Amino acid sequence: MTPIGARPRTAAAVPSSPEPGPAGGGADQVIGATIGQRLRSWRPGLLTLLALLVLVLLAQALKPAESTTPLAIDNPRPNGARALAALVSEWGVEVHAVSSARAAREASAEGATVVLINAGSLSDEERAQLASAGGDVVVIGALHNSLGGLTELTPSGVSAAPGATVSAQCDDADAQAAGTIPAGRGSVGLGGAQGATGCFPVADGVYGYATAPLPSGGTLRVLAWPDTAMNSRLTDQGNAALAIRAIGASKRVVWHDAAQAQSRSIWDEPSLPRFLPVVLAQLTIAALALAIVQGRRFGRVVVEDLPVVVRSTETTIGRGRLYRRARDRGRAATALRAGTALRLGKRLGLPTGAGRGELIAALCRDGRLRPADVARVLYGPTPTDDRSLTDLAAQLDRLESEVHSS
Repeated sequence: MTPIGARPRTAAAVPSSPEPGPAGGGADQVIGATIGQRLRSWRPGLLTLLALLVLVLLAQALKPAESTTPLAIDNPRPNGARALAALVSEWGVEVHAVSSARAAREASAEGATVVLINAGSLSDEERAQLASAGGDVVVIGALHNSLGGLTELTPSGVSAAPGATVSAQCDDADAQAAGTIPAGRGSVGLGGAQGATGCFPVADGVYGYATAPLPSGGTLRVLAWPDTAMNSRLTDQGNAALAIRAIGASKRVVWHDAAQAQSRSIWDEPSLPRFLPVVLAQLTIAALALAIVQGRRFGRVVVEDLPVVVRSTETTIGRGRLYRRARDRGRAATALRAGTALRLGKRLGLPTGAGRGELIAALCRDGRLRPADVARVLYGPTPTDDRSLTDLAAQLDRLESEVHSS
């Protein structure tokens, strides 16, 4: 009789023959459809998503940007400044908005004129840095806005009578070109600013428009009344002339609303299209939708009748190949040992809940098998390579044969 540990001459439980290639008609496919098959099944959905994305891009590219923020250059409503930006652009001046004080300061250092809305929302340090940057600064709206750090001009709460019209009454060329303008709320005083000029007087010492030199050599212009630059009032008397001449002194204008300021990010780079964040958001939503529609469902296993009869040998070979592909020798060895122990227990008439000690004792009862050899085969260490797993399968087969022959 061949001992349990001897190497067999016949095949083992896990086949080592090479797996069939693609020409095998998919008989070796155990993990579902291939990538190519899945892509072909997804083609209608992908084409639909691509068409929707193209439509979104066209809509974003053709739709003009609009805002509801007061005095924004992309706000076409009565309180916006889109008309002023368009008029200045017709004279060859580039106008665009920036969302941070740092961007405004950098543009000013390059010679651009900075139009500042809600100047009081900046800190004294930020206003001082802007005053020293190098370019001209135009402040629109002085009421309730501090100008500290930027200039010694002081905003005032004194206003002209409602509906009043004021004339330039100064030597400033821009004010002289405007002639008369409608008065609004608030005013600005000259304070102790050296070289300051006040125009359109509202009361003693306070004006609707003032200019003063900046430490950098540029010029500060303050339009005390935001109505002067708004779409709805731009055509009133000399408003357009004053606003255009005030901000159009250079070839480039940056528009900064300090109340709407944001931290500078990659989206502020001029090389990036404005619709890029929207496109990325659309792609993210499309990817999530595709994952939900095409993703695997994890739930309870549903038992269904097979459309064809699958032989047990095919199932065994397929599972063996799956174990080999995953290199899961531990699970394969456990399955082989468990199956052998179950069949041996039934053969020897042991109860279902019998332990390993009872099984070993029953196998060694007639003295032909040694307990140590049986324990090593049924409950020994996990094989470390394919050869060891093949040897284990042969030993289990030999052990089961010897029990059946007794």
